[in-house]
Amino acid sequence: MLAIPYLDRTGAPLAIRFRCLEEHDHRAFGHGKYNTVKDEPPRMYGVDSIHRAVDTIEVAEGELDRIILEKAGLHAVAIPGASIWQGRHRRMLAGFNRVRVWGDPDDAGAEFTTRICRALRQAKGMRLRNGDVTDTYKQGGLATLHDMIKEDEQ
Repeated sequence: MLAIPYLDRTGAPLAIRFRCLEEHDHRAFGHGKYNTVKDEPPRMYGVDSIHRAVDTIEVAEGELDRIILEKAGLHAVAIPGASIWQGRHRRMLAGFNRVRVWGDPDDAGAEFTTRICRALRQAKGMRLRNGDVTDTYKQGGLATLHDMIKEDEQ
């Protein structure tokens, strides 16, 4: 399992999630692909980016996608799953002029993007075609993500 620490804006630990790195039927092995400590409330991942960003923030559907967007030089947060978006998350992102939403190209990702765009008038979904942010990065590198942003801004 990969340990994914959730930190507050000062770097202090708040929670931890785990991602199974094996490619197998996770349920058959008695766990999910992602695992959270029992009774841990859902949190936004990467809140430190909110404090560093100026007018634009990226919202990814998952922690690893957020890490890739940060690697691309973007300020990003992640919601750990399409159904986890909550009202308090809207308040955390309300002050940004632009919110780009990077939902996965599946039904859950479409729901994720729609939910956030309805909650934030300044939000716009990014069109991922060949997998999630991480898949897109693995196929075309950081340039592909930057090209998508350039297209969005035109």
